Amino acid sequence: MKKIIIGILLCATPIFGQQQNTITVTGEAIKKTTIKEYVVNIEIKDIVADTYQNIESKKRPQIIEEYKSKLNSIGIDFKKFKENKLYAITGLNYRTNSYYYYTTTSFEEVEKMFGQLIKGVTIIWIDIISNEDTNTEIAALDTIAIQDAMNKAMLIAKNINKKIGGVQKIETLDNRQSKYYNTTRPKEPQKHYVKATFLLE
Repeated sequence: MKKIIIGILLCATPIFGQQQNTITVTGEAIKKTTIKEYVVNIEIKDIVADTYQNIESKKRPQIIEEYKSKLNSIGIDFKKFKENKLYAITGLNYRTNSYYYYTTTSFEEVEKMFGQLIKGVTIIWIDIISNEDTNTEIAALDTIAIQDAMNKAMLIAKNINKKIGGVQKIETLDNRQSKYYNTTRPKEPQKHYVKATFLLE
């Protein structure tokens, strides 16, 4: 039994001896964000009659025809709207409501649409999509972020009387959130992140 235990320890010793200390930090780079397009999402719903407010009932086909005329007056063709049937089917009132979306690169066009709303038609939200970075732009952002990670790692290592060695691993983090323009904080810069692991010496 003693021989077996000694044999296991001797076999395990080289494995532990090969372990190296590392430090992993996240680096960041500030990216320039430009708007690619606006996606205007609208809801069209049947109007229920209300004698108290003198409102007549209308079905969606009639409302759509009236809305088409309003849009034509500002140069927008309703044929360019696409119906969002998947979103509609998830709602409890899909039998009385329809959902459409319109994609445009013009901010002025979006502004004009707010002035053409009629009863039964509501703009429920607007997606603002940013331009995607090219491979060249991503590579440049990665370079800046890696350098930032290296600077951070050097400062941390210095505080524990160590130095950083070579790069052991670089991981590009999920930066998909940057595809949507941050309307709640428009002055806050968009950031690109990488995770880098360095050897500690």
